[in-house]
Amino acid sequence: MDKAIDILKKTLDDNTLISASFSAPRSKDDLRNINIQALSLDEVKVEFRHQKHNDIKTLKKSELDLESYFFEFKQCLIKDENNEYQILLNKKRKSKIIIKEVSAIKVNHNRQKNYLIPDGEKCDWLFEIGVMDKDGKVKSNYYKKFRQINRFLEMVNDLYKDAEDKKYHLIDFGCGKSYLTFALYHYFTVIKKFETSITGIDLKQEVIDHCNEVATKVNFSNLKFVHGFIHDFKTEDPIDFVVTLHACDTATDDAILFSLKHNAKKMMFVPCCQHELNKQIKNAESNIMLKHGIFKDRVTALVTDTMRTQLLEACGYKVQSMEFIDLEHTAKNILLRCVKTNKSDKQKEDAFKLYEDFRNQWEIKPYLEKMMMENNYLTK
Repeated sequence: MDKAIDILKKTLDDNTLISASFSAPRSKDDLRNINIQALSLDEVKVEFRHQKHNDIKTLKKSELDLESYFFEFKQCLIKDENNEYQILLNKKRKSKIIIKEVSAIKVNHNRQKNYLIPDGEKCDWLFEIGVMDKDGKVKSNYYKKFRQINRFLEMVNDLYKDAEDKKYHLIDFGCGKSYLTFALYHYFTVIKKFETSITGIDLKQEVIDHCNEVATKVNFSNLKFVHGFIHDFKTEDPIDFVVTLHACDTATDDAILFSLKHNAKKMMFVPCCQHELNKQIKNAESNIMLKHGIFKDRVTALVTDTMRTQLLEACGYKVQSMEFIDLEHTAKNILLRCVKTNKSDKQKEDAFKLYEDFRNQWEIKPYLEKMMMENNYLTK
């Protein structure tokens, strides 16, 4: 086991770690998997996957309890920029390690893509948050994050590539480390040359302070970050675009309600954990599926996002569902992209009737519908 720990420690110390995934738990406890992904020189994202929910934490590398992880699981897959390490641990915790070299051809092929933010072209904010080096070259252990940023901007560009307005106000709820918030500001102000103000909102004060420091350092004068909950944020200014990525449970619904209240023209959501409907969902014809925890989790996620999509269509939006990033990075990879349209009252009513049939099929009483009714956002 010591050799396995040393391999993972070395990838962390050398900043070459891409991901580490622990599976096959030894006990019958609730914890099923642990996934670790590199975020920065000092921090990693750790996802603890339980039977009915996931806990996602940002930890310092020094806070990782690697010995405990290896002790509790029979398998671990470690990926760095050069190799994949498949580690198998027997009952005595003796390890068998299978090493597979990563193909350099695949990496070089990926780097040929014509990104909105190119590799090799210095971008100050990407340097400040650790993705690029001082010469503008993307660091090898951040290339997946770099591709994610550009994938996100491609989705945004689909909405704004032919935009005629030149002034925009954006809100990013649950901005976290704010890679994508900075990317948004870069896209609107540097690439599109639009007059733009963006506010990022998160519950971690230390994250907010750091992001404000970086924004000041790179002269992003109309980008600011504030601490607070979605429902506490107040503004009198019109809102053009609302983004919420991986907001847990009904926090995504609160962001949708905020968007409706401020008549946002466009929204993009990547929902996360779906606890609310997991406790409610029933379907007499699907009991054999819902009795399995992992199946129920996945069905609940799909039902929740379908419910949101249909309710938004009943409020006059065109909604597209698409894959945000590859499933190998996170199971929460569905993005909902919403655009305000001029639907007639009849079209909205028909959309709501379809929603009602769907809701009754699963015997759910969603928070989002309740709040939409109370605020008269729906046409019945």
